[in-house]
Formats: sequence, structure tokens, C-alpha cells
Amino acid sequence: MQKTYIVERDGYHISGELYLPDDAKGRYPIVIMAHGFGGSREGTRPYAELLVREGIGCYIFDFCGGGLSSRSDGKMTDMSVLTESKDIEAVVENIRKAPFADRKNIFLMGESQGGVASTIAASKTPKEIRAMVLLYPAYILFDDAKNRYPKKEMIEETTTVFGLPVGRRYYEDAFSLDIHDCMGKYDRNVLILHGNIDQVVPISYSLDARRNFPAAKIIQITDAGHGFYGKEVVKAGKEMISFIQENMDEPCKGGLL
Repeated sequence: MQKTYIVERDGYHISGELYLPDDAKGRYPIVIMAHGFGGSREGTRPYAELLVREGIGCYIFDFCGGGLSSRSDGKMTDMSVLTESKDIEAVVENIRKAPFADRKNIFLMGESQGGVASTIAASKTPKEIRAMVLLYPAYILFDDAKNRYPKKEMIEETTTVFGLPVGRRYYEDAFSLDIHDCMGKYDRNVLILHGNIDQVVPISYSLDARRNFPAAKIIQITDAGHGFYGKEVVKAGKEMISFIQENMDEPCKGGLL
């Protein structure tokens, strides 16, 4: 079963879609999936389609101002990893209260910048997130910010990243964060999937993250770059499914709580 599902956050509408098994009755584990910079929920849809076949519910959504094709409210020039974290937090709060969700089994999955936003969100409410999956998380963005603007005072009102517009807040919020501190606050299991030939976010950033998360493991996807395609999606999906199933807390598997 697939349906549109809207979440509100500070007056903004977050547009998303809910995936539940076709025979949906009772409550299911839910994976909240966060897309990358400039993208949309279409980037996470293939994973939702794989997971729902295994009885795992998924919520895919567009960040507010997350990309030019976003169906959520907001502008890209008002977006940052902190606003995206707030979007995730609002989704988690909403989903945990929903009648279809097993609140003991709420998971986060984030790709690229969505992985960074997921890390921040998980650090704020670690007990509410059962475990987390990160695909080629873009922790490089903090170094990029400081390389582009050696001093915070140098940040421009607007600029572009990969040809897309961002505002001052994008970089100011990056300067304000200690992502390693966020990692340290999330003490539940983390699975990182990263291509070994990623030229956008070198795998060294994920290797560093593995050392900073209290309980993380990394799986390298051979010959994959920044973004997974074809067989890489299938492999990543299988690893994701196994990880989620292994980390469920008293899974209700569709039963009533």
C-alpha cells in the first residue's frame, strides 16, 4: 500500500509518501528515508519498494527547500542541514504517534546530505531511533564550508553548490555544528554503506565516522561512486534489510501492540 502522507513543521508542509505492506493491519516497523542535497524522495523510492516487500514500512519525503523539484514548502536558499534535521524530527514525532507504526522500531535512513541531517536528528532523540542506515553520508560538507569561507564573516548572502542556489544559513549552520559530537551522542547501531571510488565524498569520511559513532560498521560497495545504481541498489537494499531485521526490538511484524 502506498499513499500520500503530509507532515507539518513550523507552518511548513512536508510532502511525502507512506509505504506499508498490502495486507497492512496493526503496526509495522517504519524506516524514515532522507534524500540527498538538491534531490527529492525519488532518490529513496527504490529502497522503499525493496523494504516494503519484506514487511518493513517506509516513509519517503521531500525536505523543505531540499531541491528544485521538492513538493514540500520552502526555498533552497532557506535550507541547511539544521532545517533538514528539523524536518526529520517532525516526521519522527508524527510517525511515532501514528496507528500504523511500531514506535519501538523507528529507523532512519539518509543518503548523502540526508545522512548528515539524519545524524543530527538521531543525536537529539537517540532513544526514539532504533538504528540508522547511512548511504555515502556527506560529512565532507563541513570541510567544504571552511575551505570556501575560511572565516564565518566571509559567508555570502547567496551562492551555489553543484549549480544549485543556497543561502547564508546553509553555511552558517555548517559552521555552528560539531558533527563528531553528534555522532558520539547516538549510541545505537549504525550501518554505513559507501562506494569505494566515491569522488564526491571520499570513503575516508565514512571510515572516520565509524570511529566516532559508538557502534557503527561500514560496508564498502565495490566500484560504486557517489550514488548507487542498478545492482548497487539491490546490494545496498539487501544489506539494509538484514541490518533492520537484526536490530528490531521485539518486532511486532504487523501485529497489534
